[in-house]
Amino acid sequence: MRHSRSVLAAPGRDRARLLRRCSLGALCCAGAAVALVGCNSDGRTLRPAQPSQTQSVYTPTTTTVPGSVDTLGAAVVPETQAPALAFVLHLPFSEGGTMDAKYTCNGADVHPALRWLGTPDGTVEMALEVVDTDAANFVHWIIAGLDPTNPSIGEGDVPVGAIEGQNGFSTAAAVSIGWRGPCPPKGTTHHYRFTLYALGQQVELATGTAAADLQTAIESAAIAAAQVTGVYATP
Repeated sequence: MRHSRSVLAAPGRDRARLLRRCSLGALCCAGAAVALVGCNSDGRTLRPAQPSQTQSVYTPTTTTVPGSVDTLGAAVVPETQAPALAFVLHLPFSEGGTMDAKYTCNGADVHPALRWLGTPDGTVEMALEVVDTDAANFVHWIIAGLDPTNPSIGEGDVPVGAIEGQNGFSTAAAVSIGWRGPCPPKGTTHHYRFTLYALGQQVELATGTAAADLQTAIESAAIAAAQVTGVYATP
């Protein structure tokens, strides 16, 4: 029977040869992980990494604030301007709403209080026109010379320095100036349009000017307008 020899039992050259083989085997085992990742057993070397392989997968991000500047002082993001307020007129009634009788010939016949918001840049004065759109734009009130920095008029008040034109009730025999309220025929409903104008220049006319002349001056100087229409029916 043939017996296999162990390393310890191998004499002379055989034993030395076996020891060298075991040493080489140990070195191969220790480098196995590197050999599997770095190359194949055919002895080829690794190729140089491509530029994309050397880039980090982490991409830093930055947050910029409107109006901020970079390290060189250049603007990064332009400042965002706040939107301008809409130019609006406020009255005691909403658009298309019913006017209180106290503003009419059936009541105290005083004009309603009013205020406005969003006065446009470049406004030097305000003006207001009130007409009956169901009666060929019959004029109930026309006033200019209103201070744009004091955006309200109290009920029945006429601001100091204001210019009031003639209204539609004027006749050859008697001139009517200022507010004269709605007074439609009994049983009819009329619409009264309040138009507030922002003017880019002053109206150089006097109180008592004919309505048509004051209207022309107002409309030629207007840079913006806001409207509200009220409704009234004589009971």
